[in-house]
Amino acid sequence: MSNEKGRKINHFVGMLLYIGILVYFITSLVSLFIHLSDLKAHGFILNLLALLFETLGPLYAVYFMIQLIDGILNVGEINYSIDKLSEFPKVTVIIPIHNVNPVILKDTLLGFKNQNYPNFELWVGDDSTDAKLREECKKITEENGFIYFYRENDRFKAHMVNMILEQPQVKESKYVAFFDVDHIPEPNILKKFVAILEQHPEFVFVQGKFGFRNAKNYLHVWEAMSLTQMFASQNARRKTGNVLFCGSTACFRRDILKGLPEGTLTEDYDLTIRLASEGYRGYWLDEICSMSLVPENIGHQMSQLNRWMKGQAGALSDHIGKLFRSKMTFKQAIDFVVSSTVVLVATSFYFLGIFYALIYGFKLPIYRALGLDAFSLIIMPILTLIIYISTLTATTIYTAKSGTYPLKWWHVPFFLTFGGMTAPFLVFPVIKGLFRKNKLIPGKTKWNKKIPLIPLSIFFSLLGVVFVGLTASSVLDFLAITNWYGYNYFFILFGIIGITLIFAFPFIVVSKIMFKAQNYEEVMI
Repeated sequence: MSNEKGRKINHFVGMLLYIGILVYFITSLVSLFIHLSDLKAHGFILNLLALLFETLGPLYAVYFMIQLIDGILNVGEINYSIDKLSEFPKVTVIIPIHNVNPVILKDTLLGFKNQNYPNFELWVGDDSTDAKLREECKKITEENGFIYFYRENDRFKAHMVNMILEQPQVKESKYVAFFDVDHIPEPNILKKFVAILEQHPEFVFVQGKFGFRNAKNYLHVWEAMSLTQMFASQNARRKTGNVLFCGSTACFRRDILKGLPEGTLTEDYDLTIRLASEGYRGYWLDEICSMSLVPENIGHQMSQLNRWMKGQAGALSDHIGKLFRSKMTFKQAIDFVVSSTVVLVATSFYFLGIFYALIYGFKLPIYRALGLDAFSLIIMPILTLIIYISTLTATTIYTAKSGTYPLKWWHVPFFLTFGGMTAPFLVFPVIKGLFRKNKLIPGKTKWNKKIPLIPLSIFFSLLGVVFVGLTASSVLDFLAITNWYGYNYFFILFGIIGITLIFAFPFIVVSKIMFKAQNYEEVMI
């Protein structure tokens, strides 16, 4: 079966699921209005809020599932050849650093020493606060024949990059490539970037895939597999023209790069939205272009995720006005909305659980889909589970095929477990981002701020105990042993939430003990 035929089948099945969810929502809404007098105002409002989250989670999950399956099918792939390069225009490579381990910088610079592209310069932009580290990094940079650039900077990564972009010799470059300090490049990568941009003028940047050289324990594997989900979705975005700039291992046309957005937690994501609104497109190169380090302990991990979730949700709030009033297509705009709030896929059932708990506590009836009523508490979780399993299967297939890291079968249940345990910690960053708490304030905001994991995990575990209690009460009602609410199926979702949340504290404690930093000190996050 061809990729295009597979894509059409994938979208057809997805459309059927969308229609089914929409029909469920509309008929349920009609049922609520029919029984408005029975529910009263507070009952109607709680039922309506619950209905919104009953449908929101599956809708997001279906969207993500379609995208991942498109990614497996490798849609939108183009042909290019480095052998057809007759000229080698100048490329400037920029690596911003801040209080990094000099050994990591050295490994990356040695990778660039092995580049076989004949016309590039590399700038290490350093704004480290530690004078000893600066001296070591300067020595390593110059020993390898590259340019060391130091400036005092309290305006974060984007400002350092922008200062380098303003240097006269950088303005002479046709292309600018960005790499993080821990991303060791593949020897042909600059040739590949330039070949694509020279042979395909419709693209203004190329974003490359990176592998993971330290995915050695289960925390690392979870992070690596999470990123391969994003890689699969990038494959699909080639078709819609919505490839995301990921901040590293990417190359841009210098003439369209007006600088990185400053004052935001996710300058790469903000830049992607800006370029799309101006009608520009990027290309996703689904090949290993560099080898990176994943966060090494749970503190680093959650700090990074906190910044991404808050930054992307904030970018949505900042740019919502231009999404549907610019040169980007409607599909692109919808994709940015979903991408900015994708954590709702994993967390919507927590909000749903809260509304169900209030409905259960107030003994309010459930009215759904012109008579489905209480059975919706079985059908919707089953539908969501099927979609989640499809999504997990797609992720596993892509990870195995892509060779991003050596996948073992037992990694899959750990990926699912870690994802469930960390999901609650991402709710607050998304909410803060939507309220535009995504700004970087010099002298006040930290790039990757430490998250109070222990207090938060205690809170979530205590909340889990509450839901376990609700589960027991609901089961006793179901068995007619007690008569608080009566016959119901609330215990299905209550039980899932209770089990997930109650282990939050043990999960964090065990993770802190088991996963220790090796390449980064705790103070460097």
